[in-house]
Amino acid sequence: MNRQAWGWILAVGLLMSTHLSAQPINELQTRLASMKNEQKTRIEVEVEFRHRGSAPLHLNKEKRRGVAVVEAGPKGVKKITSRWLGTSARFSAWGKKKGENENPLLNDTDALDLVNPAGMMEFFLSEATLLSDERVTWQGQPARLLVVRPAVLEPRKDGKAKKHAEDDEPTPYAIGAKVWLDENGVPLAMERDFEFRLGPALSLMSNQSYTFQQVEGRLLVAEVEETYSGTGLAVLHGRDDRKMKVTSVN
Repeated sequence: MNRQAWGWILAVGLLMSTHLSAQPINELQTRLASMKNEQKTRIEVEVEFRHRGSAPLHLNKEKRRGVAVVEAGPKGVKKITSRWLGTSARFSAWGKKKGENENPLLNDTDALDLVNPAGMMEFFLSEATLLSDERVTWQGQPARLLVVRPAVLEPRKDGKAKKHAEDDEPTPYAIGAKVWLDENGVPLAMERDFEFRLGPALSLMSNQSYTFQQVEGRLLVAEVEETYSGTGLAVLHGRDDRKMKVTSVN
């Protein structure tokens, strides 16, 4: 199962919305609003993808890399040009399926997150609950670490959304995020996790780690590392790892 498939599964029944009840998150939202990138932007991205899947009588291992060029503007992503550079290691006991390597390196959502992470963070942190606010060190420099629990809304029969409260019935999923800020409140990095479990039958987990950069007052992504993994019926295992590094910004 590829990364896009994991994304669809993780998204089912979940809707991220926004609630900032804590002052530090309000301050971060104000900062993010001022750092949105709605200018004409062109970035080049190096992508590395690894996959490992196993099932009875089956093993699939693969490593690929590629490059992509993203062109965006005030209305969002305009164009994505990408190409795989090759497969450096591959093994499958079942052989290669037709069209298996035809998935694009980046989709529109990936590309928009890279060129305008402030918009992505605003959406993700809305309705979030602040769990802790600490003074820490990030890559050798003083930083502030916000640990938050994003809100999760579930659709109701009337089409509206119902927010989970802490005293609701236990849910099969868990969501969390960490944001590192510099001394001026500018985001340095973000990490977010998602876990979904249905007893021993199914488990899905994802982790995304972002490192940010500033370019002429705009917030852009410098590097992303993602991991998607899952187990089904205790015999099906899969893991996808992807690393994206922005090498040029114009």
